Amino acid sequence: MRFTFSILLVISTLCLRTMPCQSAERVWGTLGDAFVAENVGLRREWIVQVPFDSHATRLTHVTIAEGLVLASTGDGSLHGIAASVEPAEADLPTGLPTVGSVLWTHHRDPRTKSYFPPTAGSGIVVIAGDFVVTGIAAQSGHTLWKYPLPSPATGTPAISGDWVYVPIERGRLLRLPVNPLRKTSGLENTLVTSGQDETTTQETELKAVSFNDVDDDTSPWQISTHSSLAFPPLPINKGVLWCTTAGTISRFLEATPDWIRLEFQLGRPPSGQLLISNDSLFTAINSGTSASDVVRIDLLPTDNVFAWREPLTDSVRGAIWQLDNTIFVPLSTGGLTALAAEDGRWLWTHSKKIQLLTIAANKLWCLDDMERLATVDPSDGRRLQQFCLDPFSIPVVNRHTDRLILASPGGIITSLVSRRQQSNNETEGNTATNGENPQEQQP
Repeated sequence: MRFTFSILLVISTLCLRTMPCQSAERVWGTLGDAFVAENVGLRREWIVQVPFDSHATRLTHVTIAEGLVLASTGDGSLHGIAASVEPAEADLPTGLPTVGSVLWTHHRDPRTKSYFPPTAGSGIVVIAGDFVVTGIAAQSGHTLWKYPLPSPATGTPAISGDWVYVPIERGRLLRLPVNPLRKTSGLENTLVTSGQDETTTQETELKAVSFNDVDDDTSPWQISTHSSLAFPPLPINKGVLWCTTAGTISRFLEATPDWIRLEFQLGRPPSGQLLISNDSLFTAINSGTSASDVVRIDLLPTDNVFAWREPLTDSVRGAIWQLDNTIFVPLSTGGLTALAAEDGRWLWTHSKKIQLLTIAANKLWCLDDMERLATVDPSDGRRLQQFCLDPFSIPVVNRHTDRLILASPGGIITSLVSRRQQSNNETEGNTATNGENPQEQQP
């Protein structure tokens, strides 16, 4: 039998699509491929190879934070990737790092046995370990300060305004200043280093400092939560909100002349991390293995007011999500229920097992029970499409932005956005005619 060249080409192409690549991870033909992304209504915003030895270690976790994607690897390194550019930075000089570029690599202390996922905000990244919390500059990765903890950390810190809140053992929050050397008089809030102009407003490299000699109003102090925290604390209006395992929701807010604390009793612990949306809070509490209540609490300046309660005939597991006026509640059976945020009215239920990863391009992007990436219509719960994730097998949960972030164990990370979405840092001439982003770093 004689084979033509075109038939052999087709056979070899099919083999390349189906055979696993042993030497390197393959992006071609996956959602990380710009052409494939275009076919499903997405645009590849950026793609990057995180710089580490993929033969010696693997990418273990990806955190989406304020303006950053933080990639953790098995060797203890943390890599900061620029995920956005603020509008105010649009006129800065050229030569600055572009969106999707690796800004820095931070090597964590190998003597610390466990670290919680990092968080970012107010210009810093905060990492909490067993007995130490570290603040590093978000744009440069330089260590700004370290603080030894009086007892082990129990979760990811929260950054809100000028303060960092670290949950520690025995039902306490340790409050630290974002910048322990900030001026305490006047309106300036700058980092100060020897040999530098103390009134400079630009970020400067700051050696790790001790909290022993800082001013009283920036000294660390502890807040009693009266019980262990059910989940990491959340920033809210320059203050912090948390919920205990006893079902007590507390808000700690800055007021004049002092701080105030507001509480609301759920009666039972929440089923997942709380959702704060504008001036409302959504959560669910389980009353058994097959029953739960979804509640909305309105957060007034001086009070917490119960708005509505919707009973469900299934228990809830995980955090609640929101898109416009619809909230999505993950069920213990693996499905998803949608309710109206305004009044709790039931809208639809998706009964198949899925894990919601992000909301992008007006679709719910989920991981199904076959480890495939699936999309669900947020208006009626219909499954729309499904995709093979190989090699992007690390699930990345993104509740901060409208991007679909894919990550592989070998360190390839890509950001996908709706084709209709215009990034803050993008002008009309930035998109190439073939669908590729000229700022991308190819793995």
